[in-house]
Amino acid sequence: MADQINQRRDFPRYDTDVLATLTSRSMTIAVRMLSVSAGGVLVRMDRLSAKVFDDDAFMIEISGIGRFSAGRKWRRDTDIGAKFDLSDSDRLKLASRLADRFGRLRTPLARLAANTPDH
Repeated sequence: MADQINQRRDFPRYDTDVLATLTSRSMTIAVRMLSVSAGGVLVRMDRLSAKVFDDDAFMIEISGIGRFSAGRKWRRDTDIGAKFDLSDSDRLKLASRLADRFGRLRTPLARLAANTPDH
């Protein structure tokens, strides 16, 4: 089943756990970005923010990547799934940035192993 889902994706999805910022017309909130692809993002709000944030369109700022327009596709409790509103060329640029940032050495353990000399 997971292979079928991944085959339908146009771009790789990266599991993350980094801070990001959502800015709508009514407010700005800090969120945890749980996964991201060039197509969209999954973020988690804290409980208080989830009670007051109800916007369908917003900007998301991802540190080291950029700021992007997004629209909410679904919401469950404190989680929001959103689709980026990008041109095809901007989506390809984002895919490259995401691969550079999240596509290599995804875990701290992998980073340590990569920096350990072979003896």
